[in-house]
Amino acid sequence: MSNLALYRKYRSADFSEVVGQQHVVKTLINAIGNGKHSHAYLLTGPRGVGKTTIARIIAKQLNGLKKEDSLADYLDIIEIDGASNRGIDEIRSLREKVQVAPASLSYKVYIIDEVHMLTKEAFNALLKTLEEPPSHVVFIFATTEVHKLPDTIISRTQRFDFKPIPQKDMISHLRFIADSENIKINDDALLLIAQVSKGGFRDAISLLDQLSSVGDEITLEVVSDFTGLQDSKIVDDIFDSINKDDSKKALGLVRDLSAGGADAGQLAQQMLDRIQAKLVEDDANQTFLLGLAENLHWAQTNMRYSGSPELVLQVALARKGGFAKIAESASQVSTPEVASTVDTKIKVAPKDTGVQSKPKPSKKDEDLLIKSLSVIKHYNNSLFAVLKGADVQVDDEEVKVVCRFSFHKDRITEQRNASLIEKAFGKVYGRNMHLIVKIDSRNQPEVVDAQEELATTAAAIFGAEVIDG
Repeated sequence: MSNLALYRKYRSADFSEVVGQQHVVKTLINAIGNGKHSHAYLLTGPRGVGKTTIARIIAKQLNGLKKEDSLADYLDIIEIDGASNRGIDEIRSLREKVQVAPASLSYKVYIIDEVHMLTKEAFNALLKTLEEPPSHVVFIFATTEVHKLPDTIISRTQRFDFKPIPQKDMISHLRFIADSENIKINDDALLLIAQVSKGGFRDAISLLDQLSSVGDEITLEVVSDFTGLQDSKIVDDIFDSINKDDSKKALGLVRDLSAGGADAGQLAQQMLDRIQAKLVEDDANQTFLLGLAENLHWAQTNMRYSGSPELVLQVALARKGGFAKIAESASQVSTPEVASTVDTKIKVAPKDTGVQSKPKPSKKDEDLLIKSLSVIKHYNNSLFAVLKGADVQVDDEEVKVVCRFSFHKDRITEQRNASLIEKAFGKVYGRNMHLIVKIDSRNQPEVVDAQEELATTAAAIFGAEVIDG
């Protein structure tokens, strides 16, 4: 097997070898073949889908080179990294050099990768050249973030939008490479590699290259262990269990995956990717899938603030029916707001914050507190949910928050969240506010029971209180 990386060894060298971008290839073949090529091309799309590869093929085709010719042998084909040559001085130098005729080829071709990284001043300097380019110069811009390019640049180019490689084409090409390199890999493993790469050829081929040295045969389990992604059949089992209100089974599957080393954040993203794929093919369950996607987005937002990402993911999955079984096993939930959602006895009890009780606030104070929290909800709904599950009091110029768990405190005291709380309360109360956050230490167990923490976190999501049953 060659020491050359597989993605370089199997990089397309001719339009006939390009996979998955036929809408681009067909137009370019016709234009170049008829001598109607553009003076500037803009190739946009996700990373690893062939933008730079096709840019190099364009350079070869314009100059009549053969596919086996190396661009490194020709001074007239210049590749520039936009990230490291982004300043006005580099572009001014380029403007001077474009005036010089090609040394040996018909056209001098400038390929600028990640062109969106150029500075505003650099774009302005480049604009003049694009307006009146020398006849012997062709620019090819490649970018993953076309929205960052000035409209004045885009309007002076011929734009091609690249698509993620279709899964069928991806698997077929990976199989061709594997067979050519005598790499033993089964179809399930190829499917998972295609899913991991999300339509990016370079990532898929690089992963196949890495896996080729792990053993005699690449199986689904090998790919799963290497990438941390799970078999899509297991993800579908989790979805099916939630949809049937069997959250016990769904959470058990998540627990088993976590015990096997699965990362909760990566699992949540894989579930979202799976939902995106299923939305196209599953009309009957779109409402369920969209609701689940919303819960998973909530989980992604809150995992970074939790010491137990797996727990946050479980809470998000439990929000679809069947949550009552989990909450009932640990505690009771109080609030009429969730009485219709949670099938259990409702107990109302004052919240024990572990601090000396204060006189009941006046109606005006309650209104101001509710109004302040409403402002926060408008800007950050998940922060509002955490605050609603805590004890919040206002004392002169202090907003005092007492919460149960340390990860709630960490979430509240994050700089942007603390600033939002102080500004919201300050605006409503008409004075500068200072935030003070404490953890309820009264009767706090040395080790927090995971089931109790699950119920408490879920209650905060739904705007409820959890009390001892």
